[in-house]
Amino acid sequence: MQHIHLEITGKGVLTLLLVLAVVLGVLALVWLLITPALAIGIGIGLVLAIRGLFALFKPSSE
Repeated sequence: MQHIHLEITGKGVLTLLLVLAVVLGVLALVWLLITPALAIGIGIGLVLAIRGLFALFKPSSE
């Protein structure tokens, strides 16, 4: 069984928060300038992609 070791530093958390703020800002602009339905669709797609990445790196329960 292989294990993946991730270390989260303060800089990593700050980068994650910055990326989250940018993504939310882009979704807000899409919501205001284009259509709320597109912003909701993009948001759902991002959530599913992130959940897929977590599932990919989660250890299997055998």
